[in-house]
Amino acid sequence: MTKDRVAGVFSLILGGAYLFGTFRITMHGAGDEIGPRAFPFIVATVVICCGLGLLLKDFRNTDHKPFSWRFVAERSVWIRILLTMVLGITYGLILDWLGYLIATFFFMLFVSSLINIGRYVQNIAIAAVFSIVTFTSFALILKLSLPRGILGSVLPF
Repeated sequence: MTKDRVAGVFSLILGGAYLFGTFRITMHGAGDEIGPRAFPFIVATVVICCGLGLLLKDFRNTDHKPFSWRFVAERSVWIRILLTMVLGITYGLILDWLGYLIATFFFMLFVSSLINIGRYVQNIAIAAVFSIVTFTSFALILKLSLPRGILGSVLPF
């Protein structure tokens, strides 16, 4: 199997699962005319179309290079991918307890440290700016509810 074929099949499976989940969203009589299914339906359709495009491209291509996961040769890359997945799960678990600002700061700090190894000041700046800008954008400007966590009594809302 080639990389395009693997990515195409993965996209079809992911898009199909997302489409299945989209149709399980309950519809309410109140609210906007479009409903809550519109955006997930568009995302699922785009993912499925991209997967089909990759598969068609792969079947038309006559120069097939075999695909290798290269677990041994690129061990450090796979370890960083695994660590990022663990950090993402941990972030989801501590988000309510710590709150959006603190949890996002530490998540971004650790993930950027996996990418920018040894650039401590830059990683701290990225984490701080990202968490403050996204919090300001979503919580203060768009008035969306984000977990306050341990800063609940200090935050301005």
